[in-house]
Amino acid sequence: MDFQNINPLNVKLNKFSGNLLPMTSNDSVFPVAWRIYSAIILLIQVIQTSAVIPGILLVSKNKVFQDAMIGLVITIEVFFLLRQMHVHRDLLIQLIQKLNEILRVEDKMMKNIIMSTLKPVEIPLKVYFISGSGSIIMLYCMSLEVIFKKKYFLYEDYRLPLVLSKQPFSIKVFLLGNCIATTASVYIFIKKVALDVYMINLILIVTAQYRYIAAKLTMIFQENIPQNQRNESEQEYFTPDSLTVLMEMKALCRHHTTVIQITLMLKKLLSLNMSLIYLINIFIFCSVDVMLINAILSMAIVEAVMVVMYISGGLLELYILCSCVNQLLDAVSFTF
Repeated sequence: MDFQNINPLNVKLNKFSGNLLPMTSNDSVFPVAWRIYSAIILLIQVIQTSAVIPGILLVSKNKVFQDAMIGLVITIEVFFLLRQMHVHRDLLIQLIQKLNEILRVEDKMMKNIIMSTLKPVEIPLKVYFISGSGSIIMLYCMSLEVIFKKKYFLYEDYRLPLVLSKQPFSIKVFLLGNCIATTASVYIFIKKVALDVYMINLILIVTAQYRYIAAKLTMIFQENIPQNQRNESEQEYFTPDSLTVLMEMKALCRHHTTVIQITLMLKKLLSLNMSLIYLINIFIFCSVDVMLINAILSMAIVEAVMVVMYISGGLLELYILCSCVNQLLDAVSFTF
């Protein structure tokens, strides 16, 4: 058992998103095919961003606030978080190395605790991924209905205003722009989900280590207290002095020391990221709420449903992240 094979969802999303964050302690290089794939995704997003920036200057403020601003903020968030992870890549590799040192110990109790800690978030994360990406695709596809009403198009006709040519432009340019915007927006969301899953995976593995320490300590004392002393008054205590117990306690102390070091590394790695995610989510929810109100007022029921799906996914993401951090804090407090 190690960091790479403990959570298949984390590995798949890391590759599919093109994030290519470290999965092994030796920072093994990803195959050429995956690096080319990642570069293509990055190129699409650079094209979209370079086309959106002049686009927001040429459309109405309402269009900018309603459609462009959210996408731009999410793009900035993802690139900042990715930059933070890659800037601290050496620290991340050290963290994975220390995790692998304790995960490779053949201990059935540890494996069961890790699996029981990771399992509850698996389905919610998949729901978050499906609802978010599905709603983005549907929202962009809805902007295609304008092709049945016009022959020439303006920047305002895009869901996300792009500048690929002078307006008005033909249907071919409109479809190309819409395709670029949809692909880039879906992939930026997938990158965001993959980053969330990666960080959640780290947090929960460390949380499981504290739970393991507490469970192991309880088991050591329970197995070494004679039955007649277990039934005596609570004021009487038993001090285990056998060689086996002392060796187990020393091993557990070393394990605990390593986990504390990992926790400090994790704090340095993720503290800024978690704060940024929280602040940006507040801004996004406020902006998306405005989109929902406008959709309801304009009787655009399908659009309103898609916005609700996106909001639900975003709330689920924020809840999972906050819950994982809270679980870690509780586990640390309980152990100490």
